[in-house]
Amino acid sequence: MRGARVIVFVICYLFSINVFAKRFETRCKLVRELLKVGMHNDIFLGQWVCLIEKVSNRDTKAFVVTPSGRKNYGLFQIPSRWSREGKRGGECNTTCESLLDDDIRNDTACALNIFLREGFKYWTQWEIRCKNDNHISKEIHKCPDLMSHTLSTNRSLLRHNLRTLYNRMK
Repeated sequence: MRGARVIVFVICYLFSINVFAKRFETRCKLVRELLKVGMHNDIFLGQWVCLIEKVSNRDTKAFVVTPSGRKNYGLFQIPSRWSREGKRGGECNTTCESLLDDDIRNDTACALNIFLREGFKYWTQWEIRCKNDNHISKEIHKCPDLMSHTLSTNRSLLRHNLRTLYNRMK
């Protein structure tokens, strides 16, 4: 009898996660959403997808409290330094709670803000698990949306992006 209750509890818990959390089932769906909210189809797109997969498993509701007590929110696991609980604030002028909803526009804008200031190396998991991995970049370029989407950067902007990335990875 006790085992049956545990099984029912686990099933209800798993059902509630799937109902209330938006999780991008595939890389292509994640790429489509990132492009829709303004992420550029450039050399960094694969790195963003890798980061998202490693820190949140593509789950918009991901919430982690580190052993040091730091709270990280949402798809990009943005720390509370960049937002405020219960009211707009922080470096991204947003609420922590808004980083946990299904609308990823503010999450993406905040992540880009962090990237422009700190680079990908701000995210330890990117440094450890994505920095030298181009596999995801190769995979996402097979996505139908990406194949039909034209590259939005010209050569000089591409060179600038490469130079910026190189400088931030030092």
